[in-house]
Amino acid sequence: MVTLALIPAGMVIANRSSATLIVLSAIFALAATGIEGRARPLWRDIVSAMTSPIGLAALIFFLWCAVSISWSEFKLVSLRSFGEFWVPIGATLVLGLTLAPRLTRRMFLVLTAVYVVSCLDIALELATHRSLRAWAGARSDPFIFNRPILTLLMMTPPLVAWLLGSSRRGLLYALGLTALLGFTAMRSESDAAALGLIIVCLAFPLAWFFPRMTCILAALAFMIAMAVSPLIGQISSQVITPEMHKKIATGHSKERVALWSSFGSAVREDPILGGGFGVSPKMAETTVASKVPRKERKMLAIGHPHNAALQIWVELGAVGAVLALAVVFLTLRAVARHPHLVRSASLGIIAGAAPVALVGHGAWQGWWAASLGAAMIWTLAAARFQTESR
Repeated sequence: MVTLALIPAGMVIANRSSATLIVLSAIFALAATGIEGRARPLWRDIVSAMTSPIGLAALIFFLWCAVSISWSEFKLVSLRSFGEFWVPIGATLVLGLTLAPRLTRRMFLVLTAVYVVSCLDIALELATHRSLRAWAGARSDPFIFNRPILTLLMMTPPLVAWLLGSSRRGLLYALGLTALLGFTAMRSESDAAALGLIIVCLAFPLAWFFPRMTCILAALAFMIAMAVSPLIGQISSQVITPEMHKKIATGHSKERVALWSSFGSAVREDPILGGGFGVSPKMAETTVASKVPRKERKMLAIGHPHNAALQIWVELGAVGAVLALAVVFLTLRAVARHPHLVRSASLGIIAGAAPVALVGHGAWQGWWAASLGAAMIWTLAAARFQTESR
C-alpha cells in the first residue's frame, strides 16, 4: 500500500519511476497473497476478469500488439516498448484484484499527504529555478516536472471521490487539492497538464449531473479522435491560423502539426497492419518512410507522433484502431455501472487522460500506463468508502 501511495513523490524524484513502483507494489501484493495461501483464488479472479467482455477485448488487443512485432523492421525496439507498456498493465490487474479491496482510510490520508508535498516541492523547485536538483546533480530542466504533474492530475479524481464520499467537509478539501494542483500546473511548462485539469474540472460535474450523456459524449469523442487521427495534421494546418500559432507557441503547435502530417503520411502508406508495435522511434528508417514525401521524412525521426490515436494507426493499423476502440467502449460501459460518485471520478480520469494522450507523449510509455493504473486502483478503493459511508 505504501509503495503505491508513494508514486507521486517517486515521480518528482525520478520522472519515470511510477512503472517501477507499481510493479514493486504488485510483487509485494503477490508475495502477501502467497503467504496467506490465496494464490488459487487470485488465479480464479484473474481468469474471471480476463474472460469478461472487457477482459477479452483487452486480451485480443494484447495479442494483436504481440503479433505485430513479427513484421516490425526493428524487433528489439518493438519488444522493449511491448514490455514497457504491458508490464505495468499486468501489475495494475494484480493490484486491482488484491490491493484495491484492502486499501484503508489511513492509506488515503498517506496518499493525500504525498500529493500535497509533491505539489509544494514542484512549486518550490520551479520558483527557485530547480536549485535543489542542480545541487544534487540531477537533471534540472524546467520540463522535468511535466510527467509528475500529469501523474498528480490522474490522482486528483480518485482523491476527490474519496474526500466527497468520506468527509462532511470533503468538497472544501477537494477544491483545495484541485486549486493546489492548478497553481502548480500553471507554474510549470506542462500545457498538457493545464489542459487536462480544465477538462477534468468540466467533466467531473458533467458526469455527476448527466452521467449517461457524459458516457455517450465520451464514446463519440473517442470514435471521432480515432477516425480523424490519420488526417489530423492536414486538418490542423487548415484550422490553426498563424495568429493562433503565435498564441500557443509554448506548446510547439507548429512542430506538432508538422509531426502529425508526417506520421499521417506514413499511415496512408500502410493503413491496414501498420509498421509493428513500438516501431515509431525508428519510423524514419523503415521501408514505409522511404515512400513518404521527402519534405516530411525529417519529422519521422522525432520518436513518436505525440498523439496516441495516430500512433496506434501508425504501428497497429486499422485493425489496431478498431480493437483499441472496442476496449475504450467496453471500458465506458463498465464505468457506467459504477456507483455514482466513483463513476464521476472514473469519467474524470478518462476525460483528463484523453487530451493529454492526444497532444502529449508516446502511447506506450510505461510511466503513463502506471500512473493511469494507480489512479484506477485508488478509484476502485474509493468506491468501497462511498458505500460504507452511505
